Amino acid sequence: MICVIKLGGSLSHDPRLANWLEMLAEFGAGRVVIVPGGGPYADAVRAQQQRWKFSDEHAHRMAVLAMNQFALQLQGINPQFLLAATPSEISQALANDRIAIWLPSIMALGAPGIAMNWDVTSDSFAAWLARILQADRLVLVKSCPIPASATSDELATLNIVDRGFVNMTADAAYAIQVVAVSDLDRVRRQLIATQ
Repeated sequence: MICVIKLGGSLSHDPRLANWLEMLAEFGAGRVVIVPGGGPYADAVRAQQQRWKFSDEHAHRMAVLAMNQFALQLQGINPQFLLAATPSEISQALANDRIAIWLPSIMALGAPGIAMNWDVTSDSFAAWLARILQADRLVLVKSCPIPASATSDELATLNIVDRGFVNMTADAAYAIQVVAVSDLDRVRRQLIATQ
């Protein structure tokens, strides 16, 4: 079983991030791939684009690099996780009973079929990676409350997921969950149940 878990960049200032990383270390080894959000690093890109008016394509590329920065932060918090940039590096980390943190820039920058604008953020990249890895489950962890039974379309309308996420997951073969950061126990139980 492979579970792709996207940790939203908005968690970068949340003390509960440490709890998520500890839980994943305990129950996700050999099965979990973490996709980092962009967090304050992507917010800096948005601010610079607003100031300097450069293109969405440039901002998109910078935001992917922002995800790399949050990946490095996550690995700095928990050094037992392995940074992995390619499917083979991810597979190797999981085969060694470790957790992989995806560095997206090698695979994602300029990937065919991915719009290079703010419609595609780490949510869509997590869905894209889950497809490539033939994952069993995709979990997006958000800092905001998640309306019960909301569809992907509704979550996109509420700006909880990016606009590209709906198309990216339209024919997904994996289960999809969007959870609040407070839902740690529910995700823990699911990981235990699938061991």
